Amino acid sequence: MAVAKFPTDDFLSEINNATFHMSIQEESIEPDGAAAMAEASAPPLSPSDYALLSPPLDLCKSCGHSHPVEENHEYLYKDDVDDDLVCHICLQPLIRPLDTPCGHTYCQECLTSFLLESDFCPVCRTPLMLQSCRRPSLLVHKLLDKLTVACPFTDHCTEILPRGELEDHIKSR
Repeated sequence: MAVAKFPTDDFLSEINNATFHMSIQEESIEPDGAAAMAEASAPPLSPSDYALLSPPLDLCKSCGHSHPVEENHEYLYKDDVDDDLVCHICLQPLIRPLDTPCGHTYCQECLTSFLLESDFCPVCRTPLMLQSCRRPSLLVHKLLDKLTVACPFTDHCTEILPRGELEDHIKSR
């Protein structure tokens, strides 16, 4: 009668060892070794390289600077600005101002962003909702439009003019 032979522990150990080494070799093989080596030897990107990778912003037609649409305009103010015309959030002269029921005035974008996180006036902490805010009087807009700014194209133009006239000045360039 024939006796069935079972694999010995040594034989099973050798098979497991060979299988283990084959799996390590398969994991270390890369389909395109040259590309991986080139990528590994490439120098890291600098911050200016990242700026080149992102699409450039168009120049704003109102202020002549490059900024995202949802952010305030940027101006080169030439004179000191009265504190009553300054936003208490961004500490810059008001852009598209809004008056609160408690009597404070902020840039529309600044106040909108602030109220996404809070529900009170940034100065006096009175409860506040954006719907209760109103545009200030025509007088405030006229005072803001009179603030003197420099043309943003300083390489080609040295003109100083009222902020309210800058958009037309830019269009004529």
